[in-house]
Amino acid sequence: MACWPIYKAKMADLREPPPLDDYSENEEVSDMLEKPYAKEEDKDEEKSIVSEPVEKVEEPKPQKEEVATQEIENDVSFDEGVAGSSAIDVVVPVKDVPADTPIPAPTTAIPLDSPQDDDAEELFDAASSSKPIAPISLDDPVDTITKPAYLRQDEPEPEEEEEKHDIAIEVSDPHKKGEGMNAFMSYKVHTKTSMPTFKRPDLTVDRRFSDFLGLHEKMLAKHRHAGRVVPPAPEKSLVGMTLIKMSKSDEEAVSIDFVEKRRAALERYLNRIARHSVLVQDQDFRDFLEQDDLPQATNTRALSGAGVMRLVKNVEGAINKITFKMTEEDSWFEEKHQQIESLEQQLIKLHSTFDTLVHRRKELAVNTALFAKSAATLGNAEEHTALSRALAQLSDAFEKIESVNHDQANTDYYGVTEALGDYLRIISEIKEVFMVRVKSWHNWQSAVQAVNKKKEAEAKMRAAGKGDKVSQIQSDLRELEARVETSKSDFDELSATIKKDIQKFEKDRIFDFRQLVLIFLKNLMKSQEQCMKNWEAFMPEARAIA
Repeated sequence: MACWPIYKAKMADLREPPPLDDYSENEEVSDMLEKPYAKEEDKDEEKSIVSEPVEKVEEPKPQKEEVATQEIENDVSFDEGVAGSSAIDVVVPVKDVPADTPIPAPTTAIPLDSPQDDDAEELFDAASSSKPIAPISLDDPVDTITKPAYLRQDEPEPEEEEEKHDIAIEVSDPHKKGEGMNAFMSYKVHTKTSMPTFKRPDLTVDRRFSDFLGLHEKMLAKHRHAGRVVPPAPEKSLVGMTLIKMSKSDEEAVSIDFVEKRRAALERYLNRIARHSVLVQDQDFRDFLEQDDLPQATNTRALSGAGVMRLVKNVEGAINKITFKMTEEDSWFEEKHQQIESLEQQLIKLHSTFDTLVHRRKELAVNTALFAKSAATLGNAEEHTALSRALAQLSDAFEKIESVNHDQANTDYYGVTEALGDYLRIISEIKEVFMVRVKSWHNWQSAVQAVNKKKEAEAKMRAAGKGDKVSQIQSDLRELEARVETSKSDFDELSATIKKDIQKFEKDRIFDFRQLVLIFLKNLMKSQEQCMKNWEAFMPEARAIA
């Protein structure tokens, strides 16, 4: 009780009424008492205010001080708390004010048993004990920001960037060589590249069509069984070659539409090989582009022994597609099978429809030419001078439009119809690669079945007590088990290669179809602009008819 006189004198000083000029400050304290949950707005003024008298945690107090504290809490009471300056402590009675009212703390600590403050203290401790969060800068790239696991689990793994090959191949200058039945067409193959595997950055060689077919046969023999999709070479045309052999001059042979069609197809074929990261490194492909002279390919003839073997293999492949069945366990391949089948059906319809469009455009060009002749004939028979001149101008305009329609038909055919045909042949090659995988799976399963049979034979020999034959069976069993492991490894490697090539096919297909659509639209707009110019030039003649 020694502190009681000091505390009582201090309370007497605080009971004195404040001066009138401090009314506003007292009013703020009164408002604060009426609204105990209001927050302080003035952050600059420091006040020693707490929700309730807080127990100090530095050191435990003696029992006598705790008794004195309890007596002070019971005896001290006044109607109104007065807030002084920051140097004066303010005491608010606990009886008259709610528990959460911010009041100044007394000089002596008063124990606090509020459960709300205990909960708040626990939350504060939990929050303060949590690990700090690293700040994220807006300048950091998106890939450096770590995503939660539940957002990353469905994301595909980043694909490895393919090596870009700086190579461009152009097939040009078709020219006829030989006479009569020995005549054939030859083409200039011009290559520009910065790849170090080639001898020179600028290469030009002369190649005939059979050289292209020979290259394709070599590429198939080396890469199809490994699961790589080799772009198909252009098909033979008996009618086209007959026209070339019957042509009397080089100019007549070059003017045949078939020659330009084949030239464009050969150029697309070589550039598709050049875009493949493995095929472009093939030695036969480099020799085809570099060497001046190549040995003549004889296996490409239809009536040769190789041609007959190809026919037999095609028949055998058709039978295998019917008889060979595979239990597909990879959902990716199952999905791709369905996508390829659907894509093939849609491309067949699109190819047929666009081919019909080209034929209709050619018919339009022919009918436009007939109309131009009829208009010219009518103009010559017309006696009215202005009308006769207008009909003659109309005939000239239709002749120009006929030329525009004819060029548009050829552009659509070589730019779109042939490209769609190429992709249909590529899809056929993809299906052949899928069939190679099915055969590999059958080899693996055949090895597994042979191991199982050999184990059954070993069990029978052991049961029969023929120990002399068990050792031989075990030796054979080890060889068969090694064959199983090899077959499974080959199948897995083949599957991985096919997946990589199919993904590349999808990327190339999107790029090629985008270019195809853009080229088609540009050519269509160009032809329409030419037609508009022709009609605008004719309009003054039509208006001049009196």
